[in-house]
Amino acid sequence: MQLSIIVPCYNEEKRIGKSFNKIVSYIIHRGMPTELIFVNDGSTDKTYKILNLFKKRFRNKILIKIKLISYIQNKGKGYAIKMGLLNSSGKYLLICDADLSTPLTELSKLEKYINNFDIVIGSRKQKDAKIIKRQSLTRTILGKSYSLISKILLQVEVNDFTCGFKLIKREPALKIASIMLIDRWAYDSELLKIATINNYKIKEVGVKWEDKPNSQVKLYKDIVLSFIDIIRIIFFNLNNKYRL
Repeated sequence: MQLSIIVPCYNEEKRIGKSFNKIVSYIIHRGMPTELIFVNDGSTDKTYKILNLFKKRFRNKILIKIKLISYIQNKGKGYAIKMGLLNSSGKYLLICDADLSTPLTELSKLEKYINNFDIVIGSRKQKDAKIIKRQSLTRTILGKSYSLISKILLQVEVNDFTCGFKLIKREPALKIASIMLIDRWAYDSELLKIATINNYKIKEVGVKWEDKPNSQVKLYKDIVLSFIDIIRIIFFNLNNKYRL
């Protein structure tokens, strides 16, 4: 299997069916065998039921291998992605948001660099990035502040930590996932910090991005928790938790 697409899901019943169809259409158009992994992170709505129905509907598609990981208790996006990475079988692993805020067609931009880098991340901060619909001013300011603080305190040369579109080679992905400790929103910062400490090569590439409604981020609560997690990442690093 060349590519695994990992999609973390929490209470996505309003849009997961549409996203599922878009992903399947992309895989068929691409014409390459692809593993599609949905991780149901303790959803309390009909997300799991919808995913299971779609899995049965598309189980006989030649190009698509669908895997559904699910657990009862919500543990956080970072934990869901960790589970997706560890249960994947692809040579290259793509982390992709359930709302497809970055369309899958942007994958080709990341693939141009993956042979020469270990991790290629989509970015809204590069000159060639295209923002179709921006977030509110408050979310934009908080997002930029978070990325700047992560960059300075964690000493990671990345400008956009939180864009949910990342392509990783299999070996570094599995090694990084095996020692990730952050379960919620600061997982991006931890993943990239672990990669930096262990000398994995990171490339940041501008992509299309569109703010989608019904975000699962509880703005002020999750921002505060994410900043606390940055401090935890610093502490874990000082205690040599991130050396492979």
